Amino acid sequence: METKGLIKKKATVRKIALKGVNPDLFDEFKSLRSSVKYNIQKDHNTYLRHTENNLISDPKKFWSYFKNKNINSSDSLFDNNVRYEKDGDIANAFADYFSSVFKPSTDYDGNDECNSNCVGDLVKIESVSYDDVVLAIRELKSSLTVGVDYIPSFIIKGCAEFLIYPLLVLFNLSLRTKVIPDVWKQTKIIPVFKKGVAQNCENYRPIAILSPFSKIFEGIIHKKLYNQVKNLISTSQHGFIPKRSTTTNLFCLTDKIISKFESGSQLDVIYTDFSKAFDSIDFGILLKKLHGIGFNVNLIDWFLSYLWNRTLCLF
Repeated sequence: METKGLIKKKATVRKIALKGVNPDLFDEFKSLRSSVKYNIQKDHNTYLRHTENNLISDPKKFWSYFKNKNINSSDSLFDNNVRYEKDGDIANAFADYFSSVFKPSTDYDGNDECNSNCVGDLVKIESVSYDDVVLAIRELKSSLTVGVDYIPSFIIKGCAEFLIYPLLVLFNLSLRTKVIPDVWKQTKIIPVFKKGVAQNCENYRPIAILSPFSKIFEGIIHKKLYNQVKNLISTSQHGFIPKRSTTTNLFCLTDKIISKFESGSQLDVIYTDFSKAFDSIDFGILLKKLHGIGFNVNLIDWFLSYLWNRTLCLF
């Protein structure tokens, strides 16, 4: 109970500290974080002693722990039937595996016959306004997590009044030159175990941590694009749409099922899933489709810079 209380207190102090009202709260948060780590380790040791001492009376608990420990040990890693044990080799194996998931994209040529016949000036973003940057920073989630630039988002939110204008200049320069800074295309990757054998690369998924400056810019671009293309999106789509989710999708499906049952009609449902769908998108085809629905040539060129030559580093 003591540990749970400390965890709750740590979460409360962290939430208040991220608002930037009292800098001293970060020292209190760090102290609580250390206490939580110490108590968790102490409780874990107590659990191990209890499990060992009750081996005769409760062998199931002991062997359950042993099996879990044996399966999920990640001191080594296998990739393509090669075993890696050194930290550097394991990191490189993860990087190679995550990179291999991405399929090579076809080149995009804005001058080819297909694209030249498209009407490409219906969707465009000419500039970013001061208010756009203010709102994007306000909507940025406050966090202690850092990307490759080691700048946490709570710092940006706390120093917003000093950063708004410089970011405004950078964002508009990026749109005007159709170039994304390389540092904003660098992604910090953290492997997170999903299920199965922990020594297998394929049983991990990458968590991508971007630069908060990049996230601010992306948020602005997304909002401007969505306002222009939302009428082109199918009304049957529930994913990645504001105020829609898997819940609204199930409501619609349930309504159709009930309607068909009541009328005595046949109903067929097909479930499909694409493995690593977003990692397999062909950027060349994507840009051709965007051009086809009316994306401005300058905006397409900006996306070319955004999508190509991205890099990742593993932590």
